[in-house]
Amino acid sequence: MKEIRLTFNLKYLLLVLLFLSFQSCGYNLRESPSFFLEKNIAVVSNSSSLNQLFIEELRKTANNVVAYEVNESNELDLIIKINNHQIQRFSSAQGAGARTVEVRIDYSLNFSIENPVLSKKENYEIRDVKYIAFDDSQILAMEAEESDINKDFIRFAIKRIEILSASLKE
Repeated sequence: MKEIRLTFNLKYLLLVLLFLSFQSCGYNLRESPSFFLEKNIAVVSNSSSLNQLFIEELRKTANNVVAYEVNESNELDLIIKINNHQIQRFSSAQGAGARTVEVRIDYSLNFSIENPVLSKKENYEIRDVKYIAFDDSQILAMEAEESDINKDFIRFAIKRIEILSASLKE
C-alpha cells in the first residue's frame, strides 16, 4: 500500500481552512477578565425596557451593578449615566408592490462615564446599524431575531463602555 504524504503547501492550506472554519462558526479563545470585575458600578437611567435590558446584560459582566433613577454616589468606582438610549426600525428596501423586503435597525446610546475617585467625567455616543431580511410569513421568527439583535447591540455597547472606562482610569 502506498503511503500518502502531504506537501508543505497542502499542509499550510489545510491549516488555513481549519482556521477559517473555526472563525466562521464563532469560535474564539477565552476573553481576558473584565475591567468591570470587582467594581461598584451605578447605572443612572430611566426605567425603560431597553435600559433594563442594558442593566441585565451589564450584570452578566460585573459583580456589583446598581440601578438608580437619580445620581446617588456612595463609594462607587464608576457611574454610567444614560442620557438617550434607543433602537429604531426603518424599511430599507422595497420589493414589488411596495412591500418591505429589508429592515434597517439603528441603535443609538448617548451616555456619560464618571469616575468619582478621579473626578473625571466624559460624554460618549455609540451608534450601530444592522439589516435583516423581512418576510411577512415569518413575523414571529423576525421578532425573535430582532430581540437577539437588540441584545447584540447592547453587548457591543457594554464592550465599548468597558474599553472607554479603562481609558478614563488613566
